[in-house]
Amino acid sequence: MIITSRDNPNVKRIAKLTKRSEAKKEGLIYLEGTRLCEEALLSGQKAKEVIVTEDKISWAKEFTPDVEPLVLSKEVFTKISQTVNPQGVALVINEPGISADIPRRGDGKDIYVVLENTQDPGNLGTIIRMADAFGLTAVIISPTTCDPFNDKVIRATMGSVWHIPVVRKTMDECFDFFESAKIETIATHLKGNELGAGDLKLPCAYFIGNEGDGLTDETAKKCTKLIKIPMKGKAESLNAAVAASVIGYELSKLL
Repeated sequence: MIITSRDNPNVKRIAKLTKRSEAKKEGLIYLEGTRLCEEALLSGQKAKEVIVTEDKISWAKEFTPDVEPLVLSKEVFTKISQTVNPQGVALVINEPGISADIPRRGDGKDIYVVLENTQDPGNLGTIIRMADAFGLTAVIISPTTCDPFNDKVIRATMGSVWHIPVVRKTMDECFDFFESAKIETIATHLKGNELGAGDLKLPCAYFIGNEGDGLTDETAKKCTKLIKIPMKGKAESLNAAVAASVIGYELSKLL
């Protein structure tokens, strides 16, 4: 049966879940778009609900054969869609949760990027994608960093959010762990030495601060090393995600 009314109870329920604040209350995530949904499923996420337009029923049969899809008319799907050009495919999945423990590789070559109060979803998503691409051990985020399962974050990760651990810890918890594990801590800071290959060693964790204010003085002072990225042009600073990526790439050469 194809649902053609926005007033249908199932449509109203799904429309509510398209708002992240509502889905979060129920421990759920609403995903929309063919690539985004396929990435989640291929990474092992299980669909609780599948929402498709009539022309995408074959997609549902291929990717979620065990779940009966909710089939909407294109008009109704468009009304509840969170995208400009709806593709007629959406999923509701359980929120996987944020890792409670900081993982280790086991070979002494751990690399962590630690984000203090990162607020921009695009930056967080890009950093998660970078960490996945360069083989970092985990992304660690402070309690004040934005929601890693925000729709904009998930889209910016291009599926990497399902591939790499995301851990939420306070800065004190991070430093306690890194000190006990003998992991060097690096702060990106204007007063640091210019980044050079010889300055880096593993295992290590490098800290990236808030987009506008950088790292807090307290966090910077606790780090064992301060570095800055040399810039030859006239720009005064780099975007947080770009800075994280430059350092992540340099560190990945040591793996």
